[in-house]
Amino acid sequence: MTDESNSYRVLSIQSHMVSGYCGNKAATFPLQLLGFDVDILNTVQFSNHTGYPSWTGKRLTDADVQELFDGLEENGLISEYTHVLTGYIGNYAILDTIKKFVLKLKAANPDLIYVCDPVMGDWGRLYVAPEIVPLYRDILQVANVITPNQFETEILADVKIDSLASAKAAAEKLHTLGVSNIVITTLKVPQHDVPHGILLPNATDESLYCLSSQKSKITGALEQHLIAFPTYQGYFSGTGDMFSALVVARWQEELKKPSPSLATATKRVVSSVNAVTQRTWEHQVKHLKKLTSGEVDHLDSRPSNPAFIRCCELQLVQSKRVIEDPERVGENTIKMAKLS
Repeated sequence: MTDESNSYRVLSIQSHMVSGYCGNKAATFPLQLLGFDVDILNTVQFSNHTGYPSWTGKRLTDADVQELFDGLEENGLISEYTHVLTGYIGNYAILDTIKKFVLKLKAANPDLIYVCDPVMGDWGRLYVAPEIVPLYRDILQVANVITPNQFETEILADVKIDSLASAKAAAEKLHTLGVSNIVITTLKVPQHDVPHGILLPNATDESLYCLSSQKSKITGALEQHLIAFPTYQGYFSGTGDMFSALVVARWQEELKKPSPSLATATKRVVSSVNAVTQRTWEHQVKHLKKLTSGEVDHLDSRPSNPAFIRCCELQLVQSKRVIEDPERVGENTIKMAKLS
């Protein structure tokens, strides 16, 4: 929980769903729970997330976003921002508008923390316009922390990740582009590359890991850690949005220490996200059995039935305690090793 003597206000810029938990809907509750005021700028307003067979709603334009920025500035409402969080943007002009606004905020408050989740694609599929990629590379000079997945790391660094060594090299490449703190949120590496001490039971080459990479701008010292966590067979959406929001809170906690540790912050984030995922998976299993009279108890991929997708929504509110207190998740559940 954030120290109540400090006042933190986050400007969170990403998508919004009326129903379900993705984008700002997945980010706001965890941040508020941990003591952050959250100002929400919704770049899209959809009825539900796009994993459903259909959705309705509208997208803002870059002019719409700039108009909102102007309104905040005209009323003297931007000086209180201590953090900015961005998630899925998808539009080059909007992302460029956001970048310019963040630079303005940082010029007024050099201590402002910008956490950027460069949402562009996953597992080999790019779902934004290709011209957004070089713009995100430019944003690495502005962001304090970035939270790409493996595919996004590969396209930003222009490095193919097929081993732990190549994952470490990709992170180091991103450091050279200007960002000091990198969390690769989901990563597959060969089992033989994983430090033995953090191998979980039933680990395979398909197991997922999280890699944190922290480089001091003063000394150039590099610290990288690999975190192992359990996975669950099901369909999940919004976990990345929740993850980056929790990075805002847990990194801020570390910044109050003499030697802030990105690895410590990341492990706490992974603990909470994994616990929420487990609870969501348990909810899926229970309700899928009800919906199918026991014929289906898990999902291998995104379902086409809206009722199935509905029971896969993140169990955020129900997971309040593990968001507040990640130490509730046992040490043997989430394991971390420092990499050499």
